[in-house]
Amino acid sequence: MKKTFTKIVKSVSKVRPLLGHVHYTNERIELTDSRVAIIEELKTLLEKSFDILINLEGVPSVAHYPELKRLVPTDNTNMFVIDVPMLEAVTKINKKEFYIKLESDGTIGGQKVGEFERLDGFKYIAFSPKYVLWLLEYAKESGQKEHITIELDDSAVKPAVVHFEQPETLNTFVITPIRLRDDQL
Repeated sequence: MKKTFTKIVKSVSKVRPLLGHVHYTNERIELTDSRVAIIEELKTLLEKSFDILINLEGVPSVAHYPELKRLVPTDNTNMFVIDVPMLEAVTKINKKEFYIKLESDGTIGGQKVGEFERLDGFKYIAFSPKYVLWLLEYAKESGQKEHITIELDDSAVKPAVVHFEQPETLNTFVITPIRLRDDQL
């Protein structure tokens, strides 16, 4: 199991036991802590249908897991190409902050962390540094060590999405933004 999977499941195991599992089906593997979600869809479905939750100790559960695919926005119009090492450095410096804010000029706190490939009405979005570090760790585990493209809406409240294609899976990382108060803008 990937390190990122373990961190996400561990973070929620005690406070929301249902989410403290990895959900396996013949179509996908998925998990969430309600702030981030990872969905790994199999390119070739397994023949035998199954639906099972397994916690970190390997114990199965029969509880009903939330349908994560419905949380993935499909209409995000802005594409931001992230410089992974730069974003990681900026995020680590700010990891004790409540949020980091990506501006429409491609900066966080004045430091350039990437370029917009497509920009349409986007002003800013804020994320928890913890979740950004999880995204970057997952990107590295997926072989994306230099650049990733994050899909953003023009609203600062809709989840952002990063897709990773692997030999056997199509992976989606969803990260929920933090809503900022007027005095934080």
